[in-house]
Amino acid sequence: MQIMSTGWPAWLTASAATALLATSGTGAAHAGEMPRDTGTAGLPSAPPAIIEPAIQPLRDALAPRIDAARERFGIPALSLALVRGDQVLWAEGFGDADPQLGRRASADTLYRAGSLAKPFTALATLALAQTGRVDIDAPLSTSLPAFGIGSRFQGAEAITPRMLLSHHSGLPSDLHKGLWSDTPFTAVTTQLRDELAAFPPQLVFSYSNVGYTLLGHLVQRVTAEPFPVHLQRTLFGPLGMDATRIASLPGQAEALAVGHRGGRALAPLPIRDLPAQGLQTSARDLGRFLIALLCGGELHGRQVLAPGVLEAMFMPQNQDVPLDLDVTTGLGWLLEDTRSPEAGVLVRHGGTTLGHTAELMLLPDAGLGIAVLANSGDARRVVEQLANAILAQAESLAPEPLPPDLFLSASDGSASIGTPTSAGGHFATDLGLITIEQSPDEQRHKLCACMSGTRLDLVRGADGWLDVPSTARDLSPPAQTLAAMRYQTRRIGDREVVVADTGDGEAVIGEKVPPEPLPALWQARLGRYAVINPDPGYPVADLRLSLTDGKLCFSYRMPLLSDKRIQMPVRPLNADTGVILGLGRNRGDALRFVERAGAEPLLRWSGYLAEPIGSSEASVSDNDTAEMTSLK
Repeated sequence: MQIMSTGWPAWLTASAATALLATSGTGAAHAGEMPRDTGTAGLPSAPPAIIEPAIQPLRDALAPRIDAARERFGIPALSLALVRGDQVLWAEGFGDADPQLGRRASADTLYRAGSLAKPFTALATLALAQTGRVDIDAPLSTSLPAFGIGSRFQGAEAITPRMLLSHHSGLPSDLHKGLWSDTPFTAVTTQLRDELAAFPPQLVFSYSNVGYTLLGHLVQRVTAEPFPVHLQRTLFGPLGMDATRIASLPGQAEALAVGHRGGRALAPLPIRDLPAQGLQTSARDLGRFLIALLCGGELHGRQVLAPGVLEAMFMPQNQDVPLDLDVTTGLGWLLEDTRSPEAGVLVRHGGTTLGHTAELMLLPDAGLGIAVLANSGDARRVVEQLANAILAQAESLAPEPLPPDLFLSASDGSASIGTPTSAGGHFATDLGLITIEQSPDEQRHKLCACMSGTRLDLVRGADGWLDVPSTARDLSPPAQTLAAMRYQTRRIGDREVVVADTGDGEAVIGEKVPPEPLPALWQARLGRYAVINPDPGYPVADLRLSLTDGKLCFSYRMPLLSDKRIQMPVRPLNADTGVILGLGRNRGDALRFVERAGAEPLLRWSGYLAEPIGSSEASVSDNDTAEMTSLK
């Protein structure tokens, strides 16, 4: 079972890092060598690494390949910490935290770790629940009366903190307007009143930064203490994570790894959603956190986390959600079944900001944990691949004894869910609009990624799955992503979906677009739109309503994330409201037209307001490949 910690499915992300362990090259350190001095006058040397003798062979084998991968994928610095039981086996930095100054990275280098804030927010929430100050199964509005959001789902159950913790609340994934600003995170609670829920609660796993931002507001209200202060007092301080903080902007510039994206250094932007994405930390600090998690909440003889809270965090929450298929989530963590029965469940979370990437993984049954941090916003798969590789190699070391049955394993989840169908059609997916075209004999099909025009042959196998023939050659990157999977259309509940076999499990990648005509009013709204309430420093540009293969689509660019266009099919619900089709992150969001005196209506999406700047009677051409990029 494979769960992407970035919120986007593993099949969607570029597979650059698959070459990590096959990359050759010479590294910065040789066997037994400590990190080098900076060689720059006036700058201190990097603190010494921790390399236990048992891990030395693995470190020596990986170090040159880590440096070669950094060079190949443009990652200036990378830091890691590997722990076993209550011992740090390996803590080291590679490369330059600040290439311009020649400041070397170490295990103490600070990184913006983004969504690694979520496990800490979950811990804070569950600690309040354990003492009876919060009921995670009561309506959220009970403890956070300011919360409210519109809904188009009649009879939907109330949203609870447990749903927020497990990403099953049905709330929008993000409130994009103001995300990269100094707006207080508590403003999200009231701003949601102008938005609509994306899904009914408990329908599908849909990663939501908004949900965790609300949890932080809940913690702050119940404790009457600023959220960053509360985490410092109750978690970071007791854990000895002296360099870790929750903050809108990074501090301690002399210890911070300068963020990069696309090979360029980035000036840090403030971030609003502190409880969801506002963590700044080091590999050494995360090593202390891992030890506490692996040792039942105990850190070097002191009980700092309640064992009952940890058990609750690692308990699967979504066994009864058919659309989740092989996705398993705990409270604040994602869970995977490993291929090794001895290793047990893999507990993990990742984080990505504009200029940094992070990964945290635990194998509780083996007593192992790994943290990897990088100062590149493009390093998602490199960091994930490295963390997986280190854990897989470290499993051969004899683990420290752990209390039996301390952690609960994920459910099997191997049974096929849903009823296969033979129908083709258009599907709203994370690669934009795709079509599956049937042949008369139902044995040969075509798959088309409509936005890029990529077309692939599909052949139905004896097991009913549609495969891309192995004879396909010289494919573009989007086509390679599509060709790496098998497909099946199914009916799950009342929804017709396309399921992909990614090689690591089954995932719902798209929902069928209803074959409905486009209303004339929406036809007249086709064209380009310009945001009139932009955020300084973080542009959202070139909004379009257009027709792709005859289907209404909404698209836009976020230039700091990617030069690619993000495209999503839309279904009009009435004259003024449409909904972005599909299942999962950033799907289900509403597009609404709001009236204004003496002028054409404004397009409202995720807090942004946009005015028309050009129209089209038929379509607006989208020639760029759709790329759904995520920050977590």
